[in-house]
Amino acid sequence: MTTYKQIFGKQVKNFSSDPSSVQLEGQIWFNTTSGTFKTLLNTDAWSSGGGLTTARREAGTTGTQTAGLVFGGGNPDTTATEEYNGSSFTNGGNLNTAREGLGRAGTQTAALGFGGANYGSPPIGTTNKSEEYNGSSWTNVNNMNNSRTYLSGFGATQTAAIAVGGNPPTATTESYDGTNWTNLSAPSNVPSIRFTTASAGTQTAGLIFGGALVSGGNAIATSSDWNGSAWTNTATLNTARRRLGGAGTSTDALGFGGYAPNPAFSETEKYDGTTWSISTATLATTIRPGGNNGTGTGSAALTAGGQTPSAIVDTTQEYNQSLFLNPEGTWAASTNLPGARNNCSVSQSGTVNAAYAAGGSNGGAPYAPDTPTVEYNGSSWTAGGALSTGRLSAGSGGTLTAGLTWGGFLGPGSGTNTNTTEEYNGTSWTGGGNLPGPQRECYGDGTQTDSIFGGSFGQPNVTAAKYDGSSWTAISNLPAGRFAGSGAGNSSAFVLAGGFPSAVTLEWNGSSWAATGNNIPNSPVYALAAGGVQTSALFYGGDTGTLTASTFFYDGTAFTTRANMAQSQSTDNSGSSGSCLAIGGGSPAVTVEEYTDGTASPLFNIRTLTTS
Repeated sequence: MTTYKQIFGKQVKNFSSDPSSVQLEGQIWFNTTSGTFKTLLNTDAWSSGGGLTTARREAGTTGTQTAGLVFGGGNPDTTATEEYNGSSFTNGGNLNTAREGLGRAGTQTAALGFGGANYGSPPIGTTNKSEEYNGSSWTNVNNMNNSRTYLSGFGATQTAAIAVGGNPPTATTESYDGTNWTNLSAPSNVPSIRFTTASAGTQTAGLIFGGALVSGGNAIATSSDWNGSAWTNTATLNTARRRLGGAGTSTDALGFGGYAPNPAFSETEKYDGTTWSISTATLATTIRPGGNNGTGTGSAALTAGGQTPSAIVDTTQEYNQSLFLNPEGTWAASTNLPGARNNCSVSQSGTVNAAYAAGGSNGGAPYAPDTPTVEYNGSSWTAGGALSTGRLSAGSGGTLTAGLTWGGFLGPGSGTNTNTTEEYNGTSWTGGGNLPGPQRECYGDGTQTDSIFGGSFGQPNVTAAKYDGSSWTAISNLPAGRFAGSGAGNSSAFVLAGGFPSAVTLEWNGSSWAATGNNIPNSPVYALAAGGVQTSALFYGGDTGTLTASTFFYDGTAFTTRANMAQSQSTDNSGSSGSCLAIGGGSPAVTVEEYTDGTASPLFNIRTLTTS
């Protein structure tokens, strides 16, 4: 970030309107129209990265966001080590001793792991073991003087590390020089005995924060600075919490996640060397990372794995700052439907100014199927041609003037599904080629002449098929049965995500299905909407046990978090990954929301300066 020293003495430019191109971050200009000084600031956000091979909690994590190392952890206690390249993990050499709650220091190719505990079979309990990693294998080195777990450990290099606190209760600080650990004498003891504390910094300039007092186990908000010889309590976190993650330096740190007394936090706080402030960024997945699960800088951080209130996870999350105000896009209210409905057929390949919604349930009776079509022109909805067969939970695709719908549920009165396909020309619906059999919740995507779906309600089953404009053809079955998943693309390049019971993300390449290894972060989720293409898809809404407003972008490799919808709902889609509508949903709803990708039309984070 630009400092005062870097801008002091430089000319301030005059502009009659704010610049429309990226300026140097921190640059100040004078707006002659408003008569104010302005500057361009960073914003921040968490997004999902490539998933771990082995889910785990309380792992050691070190390195950088694009060259990270994750080792040990519990689920049960493991020796597994994984290396991160900024998008995916590969297995590295295993630790010699399985453990969780261990400290960490160093880099991906020169790391140090120390302390922790093993509660496996047979348990070894708390340990003082230290190991060094050379980029391929771990080697036992001289042990710490004190066995401890859930300690704080930090250090920029393999040969200069600090271990402090932990359980069994201790206030002792130890220093590592690449060969030996040394107990440092008072006043090097930490001011209060604590464990599950997060940390950041180097051997001579460190920071620990949060955690819990060993006596009583209550979460605390205390921060303590280390200057190489002594600890000093500094500003407190805004939220007391334990088992939080940390990254950065002693003057530019992040604290994120954790719990107390909540089951888990998604909140992030930033430290500038003096004050902790609450960030607008929240974790993509709410977790208890563990005190040594976090690495990188205060502007580019990484955390991997951790524990949600219900499970130990393999998710990876990345923190980044941006010069854009809304790089992840925004949702805004659009014109409501003429009447409430859900589970309708929509023009998935349509636009925000040319869309339709057909059939579904209007709420007149439980799951009563409907036939009307309504058309949208960007500002208002008008009546279109009615479906020949009233249905809900049908698959759909196409555009306003070349639409497609297939299968669906005929309602509780009949208790049956249909195999009928209908095509829309912008005025009326006509029959197309029938499905091989009755289906519902076999959601897919494509155009009127090139569509695809996978899965169906019932077993659930593994059925998959493609449409060529006249007939359906069976394609290779899904690897596992599912229904109510959603996807984006066409019969030659398609991504399927979400659904129940399988939530594995699958890609179709025109001949076969393959798991990507990266699932939607809030999986399992079903009855969600999707739009776009295989390498640029937006997934949003759905049901995780409760309705959700979450939005995720898929780039062909991994999911990243986007802004939430205003309303949690199962919903239907029209449009692309960068510009789309969320239509109806819930039980049922009239609401329509419009999404605009911020990267398509950048909004720079310009702030007015009110003080000199």
